[in-house]
Amino acid sequence: MKKSFALFWLPLCTLTLSFAIAPAQAAILHDGLAAQLEMMNDDDMVSVIIIMEQQAPVADLNQILKEERASLRTRHTTIIRELQEAAQSQTDLLGELSQRQALGDVAGYTSYWISNLVVAKLTKAYVYELTARSDIAQIESNFTVSLIEPIMSEPSLGDHSRGIGVSPGLRVINADRVWYELGITGAGTLQGGCDTGVDGDHPALYSRWRGNHGHPASECWLSVINSGHDDFPWDGSGHGTHVMGTQTGLAPDDTVGVAWGSLWIATDPINQGVSPGFDSDIITCYQWFADPDEDPETNDDVPDVVQNSWRINEGFGGDYTDCDSRWWEVIDACEAAGVVTTWSAGNEGSYGPETIGSPADRATTLTNCLSVGAIDGHDEFPYDIAWFSSLGPTGCDVPPERKLKPEVCAPGVGIYSSIPGGGYTDTYSGTSMAGPHVAGVVALMREANPEADVEFIKEILMGTAVDLGPAGEDNTFGWGVIDAYTAVLSVMGSAIEGTARNASYGSAPIEGVLVEVSGSERSTDTGADGTYSLSLAPGTYTVQASHPSFDTVTVPGVTVAFDTVTPLDFDMTDILGPAFSDVTEHASTDDNVGPYVTEATVTDFSAVNTVTLYYRVNGGAFQFVPMTAAGGDMFTGDIPGQDYVSHIEYFLRASDAVGNATYAPEGAPDVLHDFYIAQYGVFIDEDMEAGSPDWAHGVVNSGFNDQWHISTEMNHTPDGLQSWKCGDTGTGDYGGLLDAGLVTPVFDLGFGGELTYWQWIESEVSTAYPDYAYDGGIVEISIDGGPFEQLFPEEGYTYLIRERLNPGPFPQGTEVFSGSFDWHQVHFDLSAYSGDAQIRFRFGSDYDGAMEGWYIDDVMIDGYELAHSSLEDQAARSSRLVLQGADPNPFSQSTTLRYLLPGTSDVLLQIFDMNGRLVRTLVQETQQSGPHQIEWDGLNSMAQPVETGVYFTRIKTDVGDAADRIVVIR
Repeated sequence: MKKSFALFWLPLCTLTLSFAIAPAQAAILHDGLAAQLEMMNDDDMVSVIIIMEQQAPVADLNQILKEERASLRTRHTTIIRELQEAAQSQTDLLGELSQRQALGDVAGYTSYWISNLVVAKLTKAYVYELTARSDIAQIESNFTVSLIEPIMSEPSLGDHSRGIGVSPGLRVINADRVWYELGITGAGTLQGGCDTGVDGDHPALYSRWRGNHGHPASECWLSVINSGHDDFPWDGSGHGTHVMGTQTGLAPDDTVGVAWGSLWIATDPINQGVSPGFDSDIITCYQWFADPDEDPETNDDVPDVVQNSWRINEGFGGDYTDCDSRWWEVIDACEAAGVVTTWSAGNEGSYGPETIGSPADRATTLTNCLSVGAIDGHDEFPYDIAWFSSLGPTGCDVPPERKLKPEVCAPGVGIYSSIPGGGYTDTYSGTSMAGPHVAGVVALMREANPEADVEFIKEILMGTAVDLGPAGEDNTFGWGVIDAYTAVLSVMGSAIEGTARNASYGSAPIEGVLVEVSGSERSTDTGADGTYSLSLAPGTYTVQASHPSFDTVTVPGVTVAFDTVTPLDFDMTDILGPAFSDVTEHASTDDNVGPYVTEATVTDFSAVNTVTLYYRVNGGAFQFVPMTAAGGDMFTGDIPGQDYVSHIEYFLRASDAVGNATYAPEGAPDVLHDFYIAQYGVFIDEDMEAGSPDWAHGVVNSGFNDQWHISTEMNHTPDGLQSWKCGDTGTGDYGGLLDAGLVTPVFDLGFGGELTYWQWIESEVSTAYPDYAYDGGIVEISIDGGPFEQLFPEEGYTYLIRERLNPGPFPQGTEVFSGSFDWHQVHFDLSAYSGDAQIRFRFGSDYDGAMEGWYIDDVMIDGYELAHSSLEDQAARSSRLVLQGADPNPFSQSTTLRYLLPGTSDVLLQIFDMNGRLVRTLVQETQQSGPHQIEWDGLNSMAQPVETGVYFTRIKTDVGDAADRIVVIR
């Protein structure tokens, strides 16, 4: 029973995308190829892949086709024509290759359009010539791939050549339920095998080959290795026959195939030899899979899925890396044309984590490449992972959430399937046996929904997998073992869909709402128009919609019927104020004129109402400045210029149209941005020429020696004569057991400080481990007489890790300057330190070896000069009342009011509202001279919380009165 499915698919709009063409530049030579070429003579031949600069915009096209919900036929035509159009840029290069072939510089070449590239066999000298061409992006090594070899075992089902009925692995994944309960067998679908070939005469496979159904053999079988077998499928290994049997095998008394109603086509590039140096078997096969009949307007010849049980041959050479990307464009182009690719993870799990080979370890998105691990389906549920199944995480440099591999798993131990010669066996185990189970399920899904796109199918496979191991995805089972029945149901059109709207503000659509089904892994996000669609198997669910800015909405009892879309909208309440980004964080400055322009990007789902900048100077009362719109979502406001030495603290508050408010930084007013207005000064400027009489040196740890001294052997200062050196004064080389420190005088380090100096150092480095140093120097700082701690230079300066030797001054893992260098300047950021400081240059040696040592010259330490004035300092300079103000201000729970009395006085301190009404009296008594403070908890005289608003604090004393403003935020 073949299902039609047209609910999600609409006519494709005209596509107008320009090719991705970078500015003209020379081609890049891949590092691995460059290393290979260094070992060759100019006339030696090497096989390379030449990747052209102009590439079809496959990723952009794929996204547009998804959004337009294009049919697979439209998708195929669009992608193939764009790929072939991009390949026209090869014309000039191909002409040159033809000419150079006549001269002997080229042995042969093959042009490809599946990705705009040419594979060629060239002389080393000619490869270097091609790097000057601007129409070439990169030249890299051509290489072979290897089969993921199965694990062979003794038969467990006895000597069976025929007649076990439905094989055990198919029952584990519920494939039989799909056939019997849903009537879906894969009919009308086409599966592909990229393997060692297929025995086309096998009784379980003969009737399933597309070439036996009136189609030319050239569209149904491609032999790239086995000469003499061009017109009919053949397998000299057995692996590909076993794999294809699991995908689609059917005989009168054996059902070994997951989707035995589908047909198959195949190629034979794996494990049977090597291709000539001027083509690539895998690229040839993938180009064929993308369009077997070479007609972009047809797609009945294009497989719905291709199973891959191969990987890059890690023994090929030094250019192999984890997450090798050299097949990605080819795979992406094939999938964009509508072909799902599935990948066996590998059989190296016994070696531990991160054992998945390439391309199966790819993780640039959450769905590519879909790698498959193996479970032992002969056990009782929950199934164990097969001992050999390769494990994640991926070696790709991707965010942590993408590190998890494989994606799913399937039965892979003792799998019963076809072998060449008409027989069957269950002696094959491996992820190569697990992968075809997943490929077969894809065929079942494509019968249920012929227009389901590649990413959608993969998401369903992962989302419907039965969890094994730790909850959620993991690096052993992935999302779990596939469930064909649930996956097919989920793709058949049973779904929920609707719109999330802002009930607080005009029912505007909300982007980025997470819609998830409780108790399952099924979830999706709303798009820019607030809509979502989530496929589900028939049943009753609890569905939840959540977003950080809105109250979560939970809807129980959502019933989803077979082949039906259930509407489900969410009206959500805005609970969060505007979002801040790109807030100006002022650096300390010597600009005392100002203003200090402060900007921020402010957005909100319910529209921004007000944005206010609050600031205070030297801990005084907060002032506020309304920020004004400056175009788009940008708001701006000015803090006026301040005198030296001023400490400015500030924060921003924004409210939206429904009354929600937020602050930047988060936690304000208890957490604030700040900066200083101060003059920049130099604390130490020492060129060593006067002998540095205020500097000290000595042993750091007892039992070691000190060799610091003023040296005339080497200096950096122009026209100078001297520098400090730690090294033997007699021989010019250091020797002995050293741990010595050269210490600066004490200096008053303000803030934003920096240490720079020039050094020349030669000390002992491990020959066995070049990243380790036996000896070396470190720079340390002490604040206010405290212990010295190590400083680290800004990026760009070489440090080595010191290996622990006994005896030795530094522990293992200490980062030290070492090796041999010319004079170079080193920079240290001291902004994290403030107070009475000293810098110590510390050199250590374990006594083994004698080298030049460490020279230090032209040391400068500078920064902002800072002098805080306390309330007591103000009292000494003033005979007047000082009201310092409330802190924090604004506040929500409580604030502290501080003031200074020049003498004994009667004090009346009160709070008033904006209308002058008395809110509360905080102080009414006689107080002594000096600083005072009192807390206001935001309550009125009736012990009730006051409302949000502006209030005034007024103090009356015998020597004068003062007032200030306080903002209360609830």
